[in-house]
Amino acid sequence: MKRLLLLGGYGFIGTNILKYIDSYLINDFSVIVFDRIASHPGGATFNCIEQSFEGDFGDKSVLRSLFIEFRFDIVVHAINSTVPSTSVNARFDIESNLLPTIDLLDLLVEFKVSDIIFLSSGGAIYGDMVNGLPHKETDFEYPKSSYGIVKLAIEKYMFQYKELFNLHPLVLRVSNPYGPYHYSMKQGIINICLACAKTGQEFVVWGDGEARKDFIFIQDFCFILFEMIRNGIRDGIFNVGSSEILSVNQILSNIKIHYPDLKWTNTDYRKNDILHFQLDTTKLKESIGTVSFTTFTEGLAKTIKWINGTDIIE
Repeated sequence: MKRLLLLGGYGFIGTNILKYIDSYLINDFSVIVFDRIASHPGGATFNCIEQSFEGDFGDKSVLRSLFIEFRFDIVVHAINSTVPSTSVNARFDIESNLLPTIDLLDLLVEFKVSDIIFLSSGGAIYGDMVNGLPHKETDFEYPKSSYGIVKLAIEKYMFQYKELFNLHPLVLRVSNPYGPYHYSMKQGIINICLACAKTGQEFVVWGDGEARKDFIFIQDFCFILFEMIRNGIRDGIFNVGSSEILSVNQILSNIKIHYPDLKWTNTDYRKNDILHFQLDTTKLKESIGTVSFTTFTEGLAKTIKWINGTDIIE
């Protein structure tokens, strides 16, 4: 059994990783959760959690104590203090995300833990599509937000540590994930819109709604993550998306089928918005084979089931 340190274990992606392990890989992984909160915000419990720790990611002494107490096989870095829409203070982004990650890398070297998986961002790293072509891992990066710049800087430092100290960083540039266990009203257009529809709030659309982006159902992401681990893929940069491209207006139309009273209003684009992006996932498919992705219609229906209190794991 592998011991996994999950940083940000009670966030949206972290929670789904825990749920996935509980449902399919309970005999393969034991998880140490580190998060800024002491317990799951929705009250969920997970059998795969060995222990859970609350703390500030910027406090190296807290993380160091975990490395002293436990021997980790893999570290999954899924923690972040900002989202693109709130990423307006470059100094805060650097001090709360970049510098603590450097401290984390130093701990990996000191305690001889070589495998780290970093959940990066597809849209925030690449910026808008050029000439309508999907982004490849070899494309030049044009981040438009401090959030994206810091994500890219973390990637660069990870591969510097690979060269200097033989770390194995696996960087996953994820598209727009959606699905159950999403509580934030700051990031994730599908889940925010569903929350507004459920409570009767008016949803705010930035721009004309024609921005088109790559979306992936969160369970599909979890499957890909553990397929890569199972296949022994320990380092490199991989795009992770479904290639199902949806405009905001298409999303709203689909949600309105389930919530006919949904209302929205349009406002101006923000300067750091990514308008259109799609990920080229050829490299991913060559590494783990073809993935049978959940369609948006199916994923939306499952997410609504969760909102209504139904467990969607089949």
